[in-house]
Amino acid sequence: MALTMTTKLTRGGQTTIPKEIRTALGIGDEARVWWRLDGDHATLSSEPPLPNVVSSQEEFWDGVETAMSDVASGRTRDARELSRELRERHGLE
Repeated sequence: MALTMTTKLTRGGQTTIPKEIRTALGIGDEARVWWRLDGDHATLSSEPPLPNVVSSQEEFWDGVETAMSDVASGRTRDARELSRELRERHGLE
């Protein structure tokens, strides 16, 4: 059975997730939620999306093109350098 509900969006772009939806998804106080926009459909999830899941060959090649563009423009960082920085920042090293 599908459940349809409505909420009001504030001027600041905030809304309340209805209690029935929060309960069904297991969303507790101060939990993080994820939104996914696919065309003109948005979905809400209590679980983060899997980073390596693609739904089409086109989406895969778009991701490859974006990654290559990020590398070419210098918008990437060495994983070891980033890991070292995060460990230092959180007092783990």
